Amino acid sequence: MADRPDTRPEIEPHMWDFKNLKWPVKVKTKPDLIIFDPPYYKSKEDYISKLEKEEYLKFLEAFLKLANENSKKSTRLVMICSDWRDFWNTPAMDEIPEKSILINDYAERIEKAGWRIDDLIQAPMSPEKFQGDAAAEMEKKKILGVTSRHVVVARKTN
Repeated sequence: MADRPDTRPEIEPHMWDFKNLKWPVKVKTKPDLIIFDPPYYKSKEDYISKLEKEEYLKFLEAFLKLANENSKKSTRLVMICSDWRDFWNTPAMDEIPEKSILINDYAERIEKAGWRIDDLIQAPMSPEKFQGDAAAEMEKKKILGVTSRHVVVARKTN
């Protein structure tokens, strides 16, 4: 979502400071809907994505608690989750599950932060990254690819 302060002041861009986590919304009214698309683990060059697994999950849980504290009883949370496995470099049989972040890891943090999951939607991704040379290389190495994202819809439990 593009930053358009003149026409959509409710859309506020935000850069995360993991060490000094603060509620990113500047208005005083509490939101009816929070759409959270967190930095994906190990997929981008920002510092949150580079955190070790436990630190990354702590960031998610801390933000989810902060969202809970700064929202109405009726607020809904929509979180876009991306499973992470080392699927670009590791054959499926050699993956180490303890190093992965999967939907159950996200769900656990969402619930620990005071949210109840109402819906889990599987959102397909574009198949473009699985074409041509990339697909042939993955097949040769017996690598499984991620073809969707999870969209979690939750409400406050307290």
